[in-house]
Parts: sequence; C-alpha cells; structure tokens
Amino acid sequence: MKIRLIGIAEGILFAGNVLLLYFLLFESYLTIPVWLQPFGRMHPLMLHFPVALLLLALLMEFFRFVPEYRNLEFYKNFTRYLLLFSVLTALVAALMGIFLSLEEGYAGSAVLDWHKWSGAGLVFLASLLYAFRNHPSYTQNVARIGTGVTAVALVLAGHFGATLTHGENFILGPVLQARTVTVPFEEAQVFDHLILPVLERKCNSCHNPSKSKGELVMTTEEGLLRGGKNGVLFVDGNPEESLLLERIHLPESEEEHMPPSGKPQLTDSEKALLEYWVKANLPIETRVATLPATDSLRMLAVSFLNPTPSEPSYDFPSADPSTVQNLNTEYRSVVPLSKDSPALDVTLFNASKYTPSSLEELIAVSEQVVGLHLAKMPVTDSELKTIGRFENLSRLNLNFSEISGTGLVELAGLKQLRHLSLSGTGVDYASVKDLAEKMPGLRTLTLWNTPLTYAELDDLRRDYPGLELVSGREETAEDMLQLNLPRLANASNIFRDTMMLNIGHPIRDVEIRFTLDGSEPDRENADVFVLGETVLEEGKLVKARAYKEGWLGSEVATFNVYQNRHLPDSVTLLSRLNRVHPANGANTFFDGEMGTFNANSPAWANNWAGFLRNNMELLFRYHEAVSVGSIAMRVLVEPETVIFPPASIEVWGGNDPDNLKLVGKMSPKQPSAEGKPYIELVTCDFPAFDGRYFKVIAKPVEKIPDWSRRKGGAALLLVDEMFVN
Repeated sequence: MKIRLIGIAEGILFAGNVLLLYFLLFESYLTIPVWLQPFGRMHPLMLHFPVALLLLALLMEFFRFVPEYRNLEFYKNFTRYLLLFSVLTALVAALMGIFLSLEEGYAGSAVLDWHKWSGAGLVFLASLLYAFRNHPSYTQNVARIGTGVTAVALVLAGHFGATLTHGENFILGPVLQARTVTVPFEEAQVFDHLILPVLERKCNSCHNPSKSKGELVMTTEEGLLRGGKNGVLFVDGNPEESLLLERIHLPESEEEHMPPSGKPQLTDSEKALLEYWVKANLPIETRVATLPATDSLRMLAVSFLNPTPSEPSYDFPSADPSTVQNLNTEYRSVVPLSKDSPALDVTLFNASKYTPSSLEELIAVSEQVVGLHLAKMPVTDSELKTIGRFENLSRLNLNFSEISGTGLVELAGLKQLRHLSLSGTGVDYASVKDLAEKMPGLRTLTLWNTPLTYAELDDLRRDYPGLELVSGREETAEDMLQLNLPRLANASNIFRDTMMLNIGHPIRDVEIRFTLDGSEPDRENADVFVLGETVLEEGKLVKARAYKEGWLGSEVATFNVYQNRHLPDSVTLLSRLNRVHPANGANTFFDGEMGTFNANSPAWANNWAGFLRNNMELLFRYHEAVSVGSIAMRVLVEPETVIFPPASIEVWGGNDPDNLKLVGKMSPKQPSAEGKPYIELVTCDFPAFDGRYFKVIAKPVEKIPDWSRRKGGAALLLVDEMFVN
C-alpha cells in the first residue's frame, strides 16, 4: 500500500511539473476563471510550508552520505518521504502563484517574472534531486552541489517574493534609513521629502511598478496623478473629495481601509500631513521654507524634518490620546504641532458638516490647542465666545467666515494670540482698532477683502507699528478662490454631421474664452464663447478658460470633439483581447465611452481594450456601401509602463468579407523617451473607397526600443474608440 501511494505521489509530481512548465510558457494565453481565483489567492498561505520543509529536507540530504547516516535505512526513507512531500507542496504553491499572477495588478513586473521563474526553478531542481537521488552516479559531491543549488533557488524565490509583498529594500530598510543624510530644512521639498517618504513607508509595498494593486503605482508623481482602477487619489484643494484621504480615515476593520489591516498604519501626523498637502494644492517642486511661517503644513513639517530653528516650549500637559483620537473626524483634524509636543493644531474643513458643536467639542483640549484653522467655515460672531476659551491659542484663521466684527471683543482675552487672519469677513475699522488696542501681543493681522478702506488701513499701520497688517491682494493670493475648469456641456463629444458647441461652467456669470486651433486661450487672443454661435463640421481640439471678476482665472480645460460619420452596423473582433484590459469586447470601439489616464475608475480600468503580442483585428459591416476616406483610433501612450501606439495600421475594404483589398496603411510616430502619459488620435487616411466591409489591423510594437528600461519586450496597445469618416 505504501509503495502504491509513493507511486501515485511521484506520478502527480511528474504531471505537476509538466503542467507548471506549460503555464509558464503559455501564460499570456491563459485566463483564470473567477471560481479558480481563490485557489491562487491561497499562495501566501501555502508557500510557508514548503519553505520550512524543503530547508529541512535539503539539510538532511546534504548529510545523507555521512558515515553515521549512510547505512541507516530509517534516515534514508525519512529523507525520501520528506523531500517528496516538500516538493509536492512547493509545486502546489507554485501553481497557486501562477494563478495569482494572472490577476490584475501584477502584469508587466520584472520582479514578478524573477519570482515566478526562481520559484518554478526551485520546483524543477528539487524534483530532479528527488528523481535521481537513488541513481548509481548520485554521489556525496553531487548531492551537496544539488542541495546547494536548490537552496540558492529557494533563497532567490523568497527574496523576490518579499520584494513583491513588502517593497524593495524591505530587509535592509531600517539600516539604509538610519544612514540617510537628513535634508536641510532650507532645501527640503514638500513632495520629495515629506510626502514621498510617508508613501514609501506605508503604501509603496503594494503599489509599486512590481506590484500595482488596484492598477495603482504610488512611487512616482505620474502614478499618483493617474490613480488606479478605483479612481484618482486626490482632488487638488479638496481633501473631503479625495479618495486617498477617504480610505486612510476609514475604520481599520473596513475592507477598503488603507493600508490594509496587518500592515503598518499611518500615524495621526502622517494623515494630517497628507490632508494639508492635498488642501494646499502646491506645485510639485515647492520648498517647505517658502511656505508662510504660520502655514499648518510648514509647522507640521518640523516634526518630520527636524530643522535647526528651535520651537516654542510649552509647559502645559499633553491631552489624553484617546480624547484626541475621538476628536478626529472626517471633517476635523486634531494633530500634535510637532513630535513629542503637547501642543495641538486643529483644522476644520467641509463647511456643510460644520456646526457650533464642532468648536464646543474641542473645549476638552482647549488648554493644548495653539493653532485653529476655520477658513471658509460658516463661523459666526456667537462662536467667538467659545474660541475665546482656548487660552493658549497663538494662531487663528477665520478667513472668509461669517463673522461681522461685533464679537471680536471675545478674543481680547487670548494673551498668547500672535497671528489672526480675518480676510473676506465683515469686520470694520472700529472693531479691528478696538481689538488691536486690547491685544498688544498680536503680531500679524490679515485683512484682505474686508470693508476697511486704504485710509483706515494706513491709520492702523501708523497707530500700531508693531502689528503687521496684510491687506494687499498680491500678498494673500492663497486666499483667493480659483474658478473651476470649464466643461463640455454637450451630451456627447462625438457627432455625425455637425455639432453645436456648448461649453458650460458650474458658476454663473463667468466669461469663457476658447480656441479651436490648439493655442492657449486668454483674454487677449481667444474668442468669448456664446451659446449658439459655434457649429463644428469636423473634429476639433477645444481649449477653454473661465474668468470672473474677484476670482482667479481657471486653469485651461482641454477636450476633444470627434466626428464619426459612418457608425458600423456591426463590429466583429477577430483577435484576442489582453486579459487585463478586456473592456467591453467588440462593443468597446463604438460605444462612446472614452478612456483616460487620470480620471475615475470606469474611464481608466474598463474603457481601454488591450492587445499584447497579437494584432488588433476588427471587421466593420454596413448594410449598404459607404464611402470611407479615413479611420482613426484613440490610443493611450505611456512609455514608462510600456504602453505604445501601434507599430502600423492597415485598412482593408470591399463588399465581400473574404475578398478584401488593402486600401490604406500607415505607421504612427513612436515615443523616443519616457514621459508623462497622453492620449493620441492616430488616423489612417487613404483615397475614398466604397464598400460594405472594412477590416482594420493594428500591430502592437513587438520590441521596445533600447532607450526604455524595459527594452526588448513587447509593448501593450490600448484602444478605446474608433472613428470612420
């Protein structure tokens, strides 16, 4: 019975090796059904068994020919059974890993390929070791070389697996971090030296080019801007609408909480840092030292960068950590001013969630609050009495709140208040003068966009020379609101014959300037958009910008309008789609759903049809013959992740699908360096041809150029929409 079981196990081992080799060689042609995916996801659980068992089996095999053990039948048989069982478990773990690698988030990773092949090589080597261990030529030297090589394969597979799971330099990370030279405060950049280190410690182990969970890469600026299959990570200037902040603030028990339970979690200071960064909407190269001295982000950076300037010392006790934790909500941030400091910095955002109790609840930590930021909150004069109870408050931001100035007297008792911002409020000269008289310790007062006249401001500067008044528009540009982007208000950006252009804006009475020639619109060189005056007869690139008195002009909005004169009556996909980007099959190319590289989930994850290592072949059918002179396709180009335009496009036409002739051919321009992703309309023009059937063949790039880090491999072709004219 024992011999029979051993024979069955050996047969399974042989068949499993063949199956594993087959999966490795033909994985690009495989699609794992949903019901089999749980088997692949058991790979992290299963792999620990063969690691321990194989190490023990290899160690025993290494010493098998030692005189003390050479003739021990028990030692020989036990080593045989142990090696067989450990190789079988390694085989199962390898098959699970293959299935897991076929899911989204792992494709195109060099580390994954190394892990996959080193793991499979471990199985093959251990299987060969088992198969030949009783051969006459199997000597002590052969055994020791074989076990040594297999052990090396085991170490390599484990190393690459750890890199996939925990990120690069996981083992030596603490040592390397300890040796890192601290960046001087004057040279530190907000993104590079504050934000990226947080992401590297808490996010990048699952969201890197080797393991892009959720199609999200957080190791580069481009990856952060693009987002993943669940959408963009953040909306500049709007923490409450940012997916990144939503996920990190979810309870740890929630499935969508990030980082996942069991992974190192973000500290309160790190969460606040990300919130302030998103809210500030800073250029990527902004230096910390250029931020205003009272800026919350700059002050929080102190605990991360340890600059040489000393901070105030506070003699009051720290607040109860559980109380601080309970005060942090989705609309209120309460964080330490710096590392090991008892002082707290409080910011409220999302005006729709604000109530007077939002401030009253903070009385529990009124002794510790030194910074309170209420900009654009509907704070009224009645709440100033509550604020007056924060005895150690030194910075108060009430910009664009609803105070009128009658309640400013409630702040007179704040002996530690040094910086007060009242821009955009209804305060008048009398209330401000009374406050300045009663608060000689006040150092800066921001009064832009208030009822105070220039003469009154001059009087205040003369009477209170020790008080710095910030009143000029140029000095407080950060307080001005910027207009949203204009938007295309047409039901669709695809039309057949003509289209009446409609550009809209969510704010009333804005002036929209636009261009159709690709130039940048402004008030000097662009026409004013008037509804009903612009009719498009061909596809155009539209650029628009919004203006309104008292607001900062919007950024330039860019959108394409496409003409599709001949919508096919039916479309047949003649080639196989990439398993990661199946989109909507043959319907993808004429469904009007546009893909993008940095918008929400449907556009990025679901609207691109992908082709890898095989051509895109589409057959269009019309009930009656049409005259066609061009066929265009929207393609995504992102050289960094090996997404290229097609190497060539061929168009075939005729009235018989089995007897078509070549009517057009072109080779699109290829990228010559890595850069930011973009969408390109690739058009194949040809002399007008009448026919009922047209076949388009687009060939992906077979060999990535040498300038790319992934040179020599095959490029991915992503297409979302096609236009026949």
